[in-house]
Amino acid sequence: MASLTFDDRPVPIAPNQDVLSALLAAGVDAPHSCRAGICQTCLSRAEGEIPAEAQRGLSKAQKEQGYFLPCVCVPKGPLKVLRAGPSLEATEVGVCAIDRLAPTVVRLRLEPCAPFAYRPGQFLSLETPDGCVRSYSIASLPEAEAFLELHVRLLPNGRMGGFIAERLSVGDRLAVRGPFGACYYDEADRDRPLVLVGAGTGLAPLWGILRDALSRGHRGPIRLYHGARERSGLYLSEELAALARERERFSYIPCVLGSLGAADGDVEKAVLEGEPQPDAASYFLCGGGDLVNRVKRALFLRGAQLARLRADVFLPAS
Repeated sequence: MASLTFDDRPVPIAPNQDVLSALLAAGVDAPHSCRAGICQTCLSRAEGEIPAEAQRGLSKAQKEQGYFLPCVCVPKGPLKVLRAGPSLEATEVGVCAIDRLAPTVVRLRLEPCAPFAYRPGQFLSLETPDGCVRSYSIASLPEAEAFLELHVRLLPNGRMGGFIAERLSVGDRLAVRGPFGACYYDEADRDRPLVLVGAGTGLAPLWGILRDALSRGHRGPIRLYHGARERSGLYLSEELAALARERERFSYIPCVLGSLGAADGDVEKAVLEGEPQPDAASYFLCGGGDLVNRVKRALFLRGAQLARLRADVFLPAS
């Protein structure tokens, strides 16, 4: 029979109710965002019977330490949720820059007030003073940059985007938790072609992964496909084009549907046409779920190895 405790306190949980919902109903301040087991904002530790689906996508080390995703965890037996360890505690950050990269994209640079170790391409949870929490990929390079760089898409009536665009100022303090995720460069890929595919702010993790790979001496070719609905959405295009001119083995392929790029600007078709040997490369696919899942499936059916298809799906907040 399912039972739930948090910090040694019994928490009521109904049949077929997920752990996150039970914790929130009991007044526990549990970080969360997508509530779909994707963003890992709610990542927690527990002792007891953890269902396999509540650990899907986690590393072997995380599973062994009892980490799980409360938002998709429906316990079948006794489960004791532990207080967050140091890696999940909030880190205070100061806002050091707010820049508009495109009409609907803001670059946010944050200076951590304490050490914050991460790999470019991972993501973190950003928290505002009024309790808004959203997940964003990390675009900065820790060895070269003292700040954390996030690319925030401004959505109509978006709570976080509205806060950043209208109320946030340089010098303000926020909090971050993390890092989370395993979408980052692996030096085992050093001699393989590296194919980076994204749309919109899916460029954020790719910008970090690209520079991380180059700084670590990647020897294979690197191709970055970036799609946007409008030309104005191709932010950082000048920087990427300049990098392509400097680095012989790096190619930048911008795509705007119907007006720019290979395959009439269809980024999915451009990737499939531009990668004739899918089994030879390693891939990073970042952005909206429709695009990422379509490209991942198409590449897999054409021979790409599943273990080399790393994906970071962006989901809207619930």
